[in-house]
Amino acid sequence: MLISVLIAVVGLSLLVTVMRSGAMRAAPGWRTLAFVAFCALPVLFAASAIQANLSYMKRVAFCGSCHIMQNHVASLTYDDDEPLSSVHYRNNFVQQDHACYACHVSYAMFGGVRAKTNGMRHVWAYATKGDKAKVELYEPYDNANCLHCHGTSQRFAEVAEHTEEDNFMARVGSGQLSCLNAGCHDEGHYWDGKYDGASDDASPSESDSTATGGDDDVD
Repeated sequence: MLISVLIAVVGLSLLVTVMRSGAMRAAPGWRTLAFVAFCALPVLFAASAIQANLSYMKRVAFCGSCHIMQNHVASLTYDDDEPLSSVHYRNNFVQQDHACYACHVSYAMFGGVRAKTNGMRHVWAYATKGDKAKVELYEPYDNANCLHCHGTSQRFAEVAEHTEEDNFMARVGSGQLSCLNAGCHDEGHYWDGKYDGASDDASPSESDSTATGGDDDVD
């Protein structure tokens, strides 16, 4: 963000100088300076500003800036060993400031772009529908997001449930068996009162649709 501000200051200074100084326009090379002031620096400013905002979109604070997602963010610190969000966050299994992004981004070539685009869809849905927006999954949670970190872990490979079947890991790797199946890791997010109605902010639709984790869709 500081770089964006510096570019803006330099650009505006050059712009004012070129527009107000007749002597400057009479000097050799003034057209190059004008090009820098009118074209090059504005493009650099736009690029750096976009990059700064895209970087901010990776932060937990961005996800929690919408009221409808605050319970999901609160679940990161819920003192329980069952919810995956809480286990990963409280034990530093993911970078805490980027916890949401780390677990919900697809680790493909354009995974980051896709995750940020989905984030903007969340923002648009909430801006247009507010609390009436329904939190659902875009699509089944991709095992690759889990295996990106856990796939080569010895601790993960030696879990008894992972070795009982000869082809268990092959089924997980191919996506035939979801990591979030009931009986495995079926609790993505959990907050106090989610299922007993004690939470004023958690609607039934939120409770039903986020129990399996994954990329939340706000419709």
